[in-house]
Amino acid sequence: MRRLAAAAPTGLWLLATVLVGAALAQHSVLLDGELILGGLFPVHERGEHAPCGPKLYNRGLQRLEAMLFAVDRINSDDSLLPDIPIGVNILDTCSTDTYALNQSLEFIRTSLDVMDTVSFECADLSTPQPKYRSKPVSGVVGASYSTISINAANLFRLFRIPQISPASTAQSLSDKSRFEFFARTVPPDTFQATALVDVVQLFNWSYVSTVASEGSYGESGIDAFQRQAVERNICIAVLEKVPRDAVAKHFEAIILSLKKKPMARAVVLFVRAEDARGILMAAKRMMLSERFFWIASDGWGKQDNLVQGLEDVAQGAITVELSSKHIPEFDNYMASLTPFNNRRNPWFKEYWETLFQCELDVSAEVPCDPKLRLLPKYGFVQESKVQFVIDAVYAYAHALQSLHRDVCPGHRDVCMAMRKYDGGQFYNNYILNVSFTDMADSKVMFDERGDGLARYTIFNYQRSRDGQGAYTVSRELSGVSFLCLLSC
Repeated sequence: MRRLAAAAPTGLWLLATVLVGAALAQHSVLLDGELILGGLFPVHERGEHAPCGPKLYNRGLQRLEAMLFAVDRINSDDSLLPDIPIGVNILDTCSTDTYALNQSLEFIRTSLDVMDTVSFECADLSTPQPKYRSKPVSGVVGASYSTISINAANLFRLFRIPQISPASTAQSLSDKSRFEFFARTVPPDTFQATALVDVVQLFNWSYVSTVASEGSYGESGIDAFQRQAVERNICIAVLEKVPRDAVAKHFEAIILSLKKKPMARAVVLFVRAEDARGILMAAKRMMLSERFFWIASDGWGKQDNLVQGLEDVAQGAITVELSSKHIPEFDNYMASLTPFNNRRNPWFKEYWETLFQCELDVSAEVPCDPKLRLLPKYGFVQESKVQFVIDAVYAYAHALQSLHRDVCPGHRDVCMAMRKYDGGQFYNNYILNVSFTDMADSKVMFDERGDGLARYTIFNYQRSRDGQGAYTVSRELSGVSFLCLLSC
């Protein structure tokens, strides 16, 4: 293709088209609708030598299905956006910030509805045609990791695309001068850092070590912890950081560094889930299973898979998790799904085979039992952020309904004024003013920075006599004051 003239929108469209080339070859979940919501979820874990690793991320897959569940529910609700079906365009971030940024360009491409193809000419002198067309997104649900949300928010800001994350808690995302159109159904890490300091002080520890994952989540979280720790006369013995591409030797070096400070047995972890497991595995390999007392952020939370096979190392750990409520309707939804009736999710077959450790090919060595279902008796456990994903989708639905009421009087469907409504104004005038009660009977609303309400649960991990472990609730914290609601 030969360029004939310069035009800003066209150049941006060409850039987006080129850079999302890799994304087009990947799977996505596409459902048509009058209004489209984008989705960014970590369906796969990051790879060592490629952006996407072979391992499927259970939490990411459940969050994707939670978005589909919420959209299905809204589309069947006659009181919420009646006659205006919502569609989706959901992409896999592969838990990798650079790959996720390339994926996010898909939403930019669809937002550029004015394409000046006259400014370009093909080699055969014909008029260029885009390979495919899809509708622009009204907003994006995601991402999960703060680093990925920050990169996406920086991009979406340029094109005034709203974004609501169900999991990103980095404090920097509250800065409206940098992230104008970002909101989240979870609170910033400032409150979580306070909770961790409260735990340290509760046990009368005055000398602790810290480990943070490289990136906005870990670094901003541990910085907030350290500032508050100093104010309360808590000294930091060791400050360690887990690099983004950490392998076994990195985790072992961290454990060795922690070991050199024998008086600081308590270790505060502000790390991603895979980094928390890497640290525990290194401690076990180095025969230091009982050396440390772990106090961990919601990157660890109450994940059973994270401590599987490492129950002795995790014994006694205190972890923080965003307070979320179980959604029984989502369990029923997941129990109804099979690889044969869930064709819209291209990763579901892989999820099924991974979860049940079998193959759907009936001639395989270990074929899947046709009676298997996503039920607790077969190992299914609802992921802790499901509620926040559903809340994010519903926040868009309520905001869109208010927008439709204001700009489309007398119209049951989407009018032109609504289609052309500025995304930045939609965020400021409607998303930030959303207030509703969700499926779990919890209040959902945003403050002026787009942050969700602060509610945390403190868990204590204890191993039983049979070697298995379980998380028990130690304390409930809510609001800035973190009122103790349960006996400690």
